[in-house]
Amino acid sequence: MMRNGLIAVLLMVGITSLVNAQDETSQDQPTIEASTSQTSVWPGDRIHYRITVTVAQDVEVATEYFDEEHVSFEPFYLIEREHFTEEVGEELRHVFDYLLANYEIGDKQVEIPGWIFTYGKSGASGANEPTTAEMQIPPWPMSVRSTLNQPVEESWIQESLPTPAGPLQSWVPLLAGMAGLLVSSLPLGVWVWRQVPDWQARRRQLSRKKFLRQCWLSLDQLEKSMTSNNVEMKNQYQDLEKVVQKYIHYFWEIPAQGLTDPELAARLSQEQLLPSQNDALVRVFEHGQSCRYAPENGGGWNDTFRQDVKEIKKLCDQP
Repeated sequence: MMRNGLIAVLLMVGITSLVNAQDETSQDQPTIEASTSQTSVWPGDRIHYRITVTVAQDVEVATEYFDEEHVSFEPFYLIEREHFTEEVGEELRHVFDYLLANYEIGDKQVEIPGWIFTYGKSGASGANEPTTAEMQIPPWPMSVRSTLNQPVEESWIQESLPTPAGPLQSWVPLLAGMAGLLVSSLPLGVWVWRQVPDWQARRRQLSRKKFLRQCWLSLDQLEKSMTSNNVEMKNQYQDLEKVVQKYIHYFWEIPAQGLTDPELAARLSQEQLLPSQNDALVRVFEHGQSCRYAPENGGGWNDTFRQDVKEIKKLCDQP
């Protein structure tokens, strides 16, 4: 009887500790609020996109994930960014204000992309206690409107037609005005036409920059969570292979997942790659196979994995 009572007490203590841990985790989780100065935009409009992250005083937010280098706002363009922090009672409020410009045309539905940031409790300790966690900034939907957003009514057209009794000379001033308007707007049209390739090139550059940054962050996370356990190292290599597969598909549209190592090497050799770049990509899959199916041969997978991550990071750092 005494033994059963002791077991019941231990179970109650364990359950209470688990509930307290869950409550503490939920309290540390940031609160995210997002808003825009307007829900619809026209070509040339500028809007403010504001994100507010509220946390407890002892919770630190990795604000570098909100910098221009880590965030893409396609199809909008970032003009400027402001960040300030204020204390509200026992909480800290991080406010990020982004001034965005729209150059999209036509009626369509778009969204400001979301992204992931990390946060952690100040002074967290313990070998088994995680110091950081991730949270998602959700995408924000927007509506793009055409410059001609009002329908033309038939009655207006009829009222604009000249009467049959009017002289032909009544059209001359109208035609002259239209010709003058066309000539005066011609330089602006030429300038806009010349700017289109630059806008498209910048859009591609921002997309490439965002993709490489996401790959780099994934590699950095893998490197930080690396363990010396062979079973865990197999999983590490699987995650690394997924990053490399996305990298290869993004730049060369090669389905690396369905190819063997020799087939992948042959396909990459057809692209304009340096031998060192080709070898770094193929080595990841070769080492991943060896780690999964022959972990007892050679050992030392920690150093091999760290070197592979380092080589792929170099590729992501290239402009």
